[in-house]
This record gives sequence, C-alpha cells and structure tokens, in this order.
Amino acid sequence: MVTTAHVVQSGVPAGRRFYEIAGITLQVEADLPMTDATFESKFAAFAADGPGDDVIVVRHHFGLEELDLGDLGCEVYRRRPWTIYRSPDRFIYVMGGPGDELDCIAYATVDHAVVDVYHGARREAYFRAGDVSSLTLLPTDQIVLARALAERRACFLHSCGVIVDGLGLLFVGHSGAGKSTMMTMLAEQGEPLCDDRNIVRVWSDAVRVHGCWSHGEVPIVSAASAPLGALLFLRKASANRVVRLRASGDILSQVLPCVIKPLVTADWWERTLDVIEHVVDDVPCYIVEFDKSGAVVTLIRDLVTERVAALPQADAGAAR
Repeated sequence: MVTTAHVVQSGVPAGRRFYEIAGITLQVEADLPMTDATFESKFAAFAADGPGDDVIVVRHHFGLEELDLGDLGCEVYRRRPWTIYRSPDRFIYVMGGPGDELDCIAYATVDHAVVDVYHGARREAYFRAGDVSSLTLLPTDQIVLARALAERRACFLHSCGVIVDGLGLLFVGHSGAGKSTMMTMLAEQGEPLCDDRNIVRVWSDAVRVHGCWSHGEVPIVSAASAPLGALLFLRKASANRVVRLRASGDILSQVLPCVIKPLVTADWWERTLDVIEHVVDDVPCYIVEFDKSGAVVTLIRDLVTERVAALPQADAGAAR
C-alpha cells in the first residue's frame, strides 16, 4: 500500500531523484518514471533539489535478458541470496543464481561512485508498486554506502544518534542494548537522528555524526549533522550511572563490533580502522548504565553541559 506522506522534488526529471546523506548526494536514476510515491516517506528528510559537490550515481535498469554473464571476476563473498565478485575495475553483486531465480545484478565501480542495477520482472513490479524501502533497491543501501563511506573517511555505526545543545551523541550497541529506548527518553531533549544506524565521518575540522534513514523501532530520521561530542556504550542495569572510558583498548573492544560491515575487504577495513582510531583519539567515550525510569536523562544532560563548557569558546558557540 502506497502511503501519502512522500516528498515531491519540483523541477527534477521524472526519471531522476536526489538525496543527501553525510555530505554525499545520491543521484538516483531509472529507466522508468519515478513519482513522489516511489520511495518510502523516510527519504523525504534527505531529499535534495540537485547534485552537490560529491555525487554517487545509482542507475536502475529493468530487464536482465541482454546481460552478458560471462567472466564476472573473482568471487569475494557468498551468502544466500548474494554472491559478490570483484574484477580490477568493478564489483559485481548478483542476487539469486544457481537454484534461485535471478533477481538483480549490480555493477559498481571500485569506489562505488557509479552503480548500475539491473532488475528482473519481479523487482520491476516492486518498483512500480512504490513505497520502496531502499534507494538502490537492494536489501539495504548500506551495501553500496558502506564502501563509498570508507573512501571518504566515514563508516556506519550500529547506534542511536541524538543532537543535544548542538553536540552529537551516539549511543552504541547491538540489537536489544536499548538504543530505541534511549531515543524515546531523549526525544524531547534535542533532535533525534536515527535509532539504529548513524554515520561517523572524519572531516578536516572535526569528527561529525550524520543521521541516516535506516531506522529501527522508532520511525524518526533526520539528515542533520553535528560535531560528535561523545560515544556512549549502553548497558541495561538496575541503576543509572555514566562512567568515562579512557583506555583505548577498552574503547576499541566496545566500538569495533558495532561497525556495520556489509562486505569486508582489506582496503575497506584499513580505511575504516583509520576512522575508528580518529574517533577513539578525539571523542570522549563512556559506559552508560540505565534503567527504564528515565533518570539517566539528567545524567546525560549534565554530561552535555560539561562537554560544551570544555569546548574552546568558538566551538562552544557553534555547538549551541
């Protein structure tokens, strides 16, 4: 069923849409017309009127009959329904194959700046029905974005993101850790970004957190960004406290399992580790133990006040 709360990008051709995330424009094109109901309403917060300075082009084509499935390159990943191949100049993502109906094939340049996705009849019907849950029409856009982010000193973290008093807070943890609970508790304290996936990016002047559309239980997302003021590792408990972590080894053991890893290769992992090392060096990290009473909110507010006060004068003014 197609919902009505969708974005209309005025002046944009029927076969093209633009979306901005973490300083990157996704230019989405299709052989078929796209309407204001083609993609889920969550993408409205990320819609743009045109390309920015950094563009990833995603092109959708419908029909698999003309594709040459000869030498696809070296197989680097296989987990049903996906098989991924790499050649010197591209990655090839195959969904379906031996024993399954071939659903789609995506050809991506090595840096994932251009991605051509070819769809079978079943996925064409899915596209035409509307309310599509990913811009790439792949099971998740992270398949493409995670590799593109690594090229830009950025990565996804399994986290809840909230901006409070101009500072970005990331509550990190796997499913069940309490990320959605924390977003609900802090919803009135600032601007929620996303309760399940957020992007950390190392810019020339700061480490920043950027919102993402891949939400969990709480269907609230934002394209906003802020300097990353703290990483907070969640622990459900019978009391509430916030404890500073200082040993880099302890911090790495907490954050590395929460990095989103759609396809790990040596070059991707090297770039992603560089991002994490900057975060560990530059961003204060804490263990947050909390119950469901909401009393932890006061502790978080006190932490934000302390962090803003510790910033240089110019940075503190920008944070507010």
